[in-house]
Amino acid sequence: MFSDSYHGLLTREQFTFHILITTSNHYVSFCLEHLLHSDSRGSIQNSMVTSETQRLIEQDLKMNEFWSRRTYVILTGASKGIGQCLAVEIGKLLVPESTIVLMARDTNGLEKTKEMVNKENSDILVECYSMDFYNSNVTMFEKIVEPIDSTKYELFLLIHNAGSVGNLEHLAADMNDPDEWNKYMLLNLYSVTCLTSAFLSKFNSDTTERCIINMTSLLGIEPYKSVGYYCIGKASREMFFRVLALENPILNVLNYSPGPVLTDMYTHMSLNSKDKELREKLTSKEQQQYIVKVENACQKLVNILAMRKNCSLSDFNYKAI
Repeated sequence: MFSDSYHGLLTREQFTFHILITTSNHYVSFCLEHLLHSDSRGSIQNSMVTSETQRLIEQDLKMNEFWSRRTYVILTGASKGIGQCLAVEIGKLLVPESTIVLMARDTNGLEKTKEMVNKENSDILVECYSMDFYNSNVTMFEKIVEPIDSTKYELFLLIHNAGSVGNLEHLAADMNDPDEWNKYMLLNLYSVTCLTSAFLSKFNSDTTERCIINMTSLLGIEPYKSVGYYCIGKASREMFFRVLALENPILNVLNYSPGPVLTDMYTHMSLNSKDKELREKLTSKEQQQYIVKVENACQKLVNILAMRKNCSLSDFNYKAI
């Protein structure tokens, strides 16, 4: 197990390096050439450039190796934000005869995502399922995957992105309503375990790679006031996947924290949290320096999947909040 984290502000050199490892080869070449002429610390030795270029080439080869297989993808929360962007970024890389299944409640949002994916790659099948995860069960998910001919695919990928922040008006001492607890956990934990169970039951070959990604948050390990539901939901999901990975050593499991991404959820939390300190922190000028663009968070995940595909359990934090 390993953990990678970015904490605080990136230096100019660190930020440049970050760009280099998360962009296309064309842009990488531009950055290297630009740095040769404009690095503030002086010229870069040719040997360093050669070494970095070689590393980037090796990374690109691994990327091609991972995404060159016929892949079956299930992505929840795919109607907007991170889920929508992930669908597009993954769709660009999928080879013909691959399938990406998009799940969310918002039918219009799903159709928009499907249109965006098809625009990038018309050689893959995109399926949409409008689902209420507050009322889901394993049977619903089994019906979706049951008709799939698993022999057609060489990689199975499940991405748990759907989730909610919970009631921001409640401090921990106010979280005393079992019905509200059940509703929150149905979406944020129970639906996750049910879909995972259906996924693993259907795609159970030991010879075909299976990857499960849990979109998590720093708040799953660090408490913040007035977001108790969210903190507990993320913590419980992380522990579920830790146990799952321990019980299934050949299964690839990744807990991925995209960092403070400017999504509707982030905005909702920053405006409506009952805790004044948290509202001020999320809207402060200093915090804005740490905000991660949706596209960068998604591209980073795509790279991680390709580069670290042989780990049974990984934790990756894009940035600390």
